[in-house]
Amino acid sequence: MNGPRNAAQVAANLKPRAIPGAPAPQQVVVDEATQTALADLMRRLKGNYTGWRQAWPTEQEEFAWQDEFLGECLRSGVLSQGLIDHGMRTAGRDRRPFPPTPGEFVSWCLAPDAFGLPSEDAAYRVAMRNTHPAQAGMARWPHASVYHAAVACGYLALQNLERKLGFKLFAEKYLEQRRRMARGEELAPAPIAALPERAGPCTPEVGRAALASLRAKLGRRA
Repeated sequence: MNGPRNAAQVAANLKPRAIPGAPAPQQVVVDEATQTALADLMRRLKGNYTGWRQAWPTEQEEFAWQDEFLGECLRSGVLSQGLIDHGMRTAGRDRRPFPPTPGEFVSWCLAPDAFGLPSEDAAYRVAMRNTHPAQAGMARWPHASVYHAAVACGYLALQNLERKLGFKLFAEKYLEQRRRMARGEELAPAPIAALPERAGPCTPEVGRAALASLRAKLGRRA
């Protein structure tokens, strides 16, 4: 079965239109190409989730999922075939009978490995190490997204929150950075730790002088 077309085509055709007489959510109007792309995606999801009839018992509920999914694509920058395919690969490993919410599916499209980034757990460990006061001026960041997520959390907050809360906060900020990347935003580079000062020339005389100094400190004669 063919996968969905480039989501940029899908998103580009969104035209929000208020439902007459209803104060609530907007209705999304899509063209034929968008409908075809969505139909392909829905077929793939239905093939993976046996409980889809319970999740979408009517066409209206199925269309509501599609509209929300398109809105999430626009907000999160999921505009490439590669990201949507990554989401479907995650769906293929999901053992639940019911399909994900649009927000959950889009979060799968934006998983760290879709961008070649460290996992959330690995990135959190780096952030905890690098935000410790002992690392001031020496921190090395694997990617700018990890650095900016840590900055958004606040160094002090990361160091003082219990792990469960700290990890949840960091994961949210890390996802925000991936959304920025998906939208094509360029992240400012992380600061580069200063290299240690280069040691002077090593000669026998320097070595003997250092040894003599050490012995003197220990109260021993050279």
